Amino acid sequence: MLENDQLAQEIEQAAVEMARGAGAILSGCFRQQISIEYKDKNQLDPVTSADKDTQKYLEDQITQRFPDHAILGEETSGKAETDDPSPDFLWVLDPLDGTTNFLNGLPVYASSIGVLYRGRPLAGAVYLPWPSPTGGMVLHCHRGGGCFADGEPVSVFKTEKPVGNRLVGLPGHFLHTTKFDRSLKGNLGEPRTTGSIAYELAMTAIGSMQYAVFGAPRMWDMLGGAIAVQEANGTVMTRFKGEKEWHPLDSLVPNWDEKPPSLKELRKWVAPLVAGNQHLAPLIAHNLRPRFHPVAKLKHWSRKLKPTASKPQAPIKGSEHTSSDTRPDKSKL
Repeated sequence: MLENDQLAQEIEQAAVEMARGAGAILSGCFRQQISIEYKDKNQLDPVTSADKDTQKYLEDQITQRFPDHAILGEETSGKAETDDPSPDFLWVLDPLDGTTNFLNGLPVYASSIGVLYRGRPLAGAVYLPWPSPTGGMVLHCHRGGGCFADGEPVSVFKTEKPVGNRLVGLPGHFLHTTKFDRSLKGNLGEPRTTGSIAYELAMTAIGSMQYAVFGAPRMWDMLGGAIAVQEANGTVMTRFKGEKEWHPLDSLVPNWDEKPPSLKELRKWVAPLVAGNQHLAPLIAHNLRPRFHPVAKLKHWSRKLKPTASKPQAPIKGSEHTSSDTRPDKSKL
């Protein structure tokens, strides 16, 4: 754990200034003609010149101010990422989370900055378009220092059970893949899907959403907003690969001290999250269940029960040919 709180405060303040600069770039591009590329052939994962310009701005600022720190950005895949262990300080960036909203003129997006120290969340700053004199809001924090929106303290919504008329963040696929345990009765909240993980975490931190569920966020999607929830008197629950039980998020890489990961390894980080207050987040997490799909289950078992072709026998010594039945089944190769 970082002992130097003054350094943590300096990192937070720098992150705030960078988030405001990122917000200014995005605001200047909003509803303007910008270039678009797609990361997938179905054109469902866009990246714009606004993403790239903001990413470059943030990288330049971090490099100038903290030359010994490492950077992991959504739009920097493959850039100077080796198998070498990551430095202790790592800046994790999502220059524009909610690109599809941004492209369609919907001001529901975020620019997220999170900082890890040896795998643990240390500081964060998230820019949000917001009705204010500056046209935006920066949510910011450092570990142990509380959470603030433009300098004003904020807190998660306080309740021990879900409130029916309060907002909750759910993934778009939630109702098809997941359900709540029967022990959670009644109206569990008004569901919203915003299209931006960082935005929904920020809304949870300031109490606009009572809780939010995320299926598989990447590190850059969640870090800035996750530490904001924690510092706003909230809890973020997670379950790493291979784990069956949910637990409060502490280190994103629990074995960092024994074996610091490389940036290539950190780029693959993914885990489900539930964010809310200290009562609600564990309650929701422990009552999530996968939804049963009879047709999918039937197909799964039919594949398992499908008889396999018998192994071909070796030809009898001295035979002149081999039966065509001994040829391998190409459908199984």
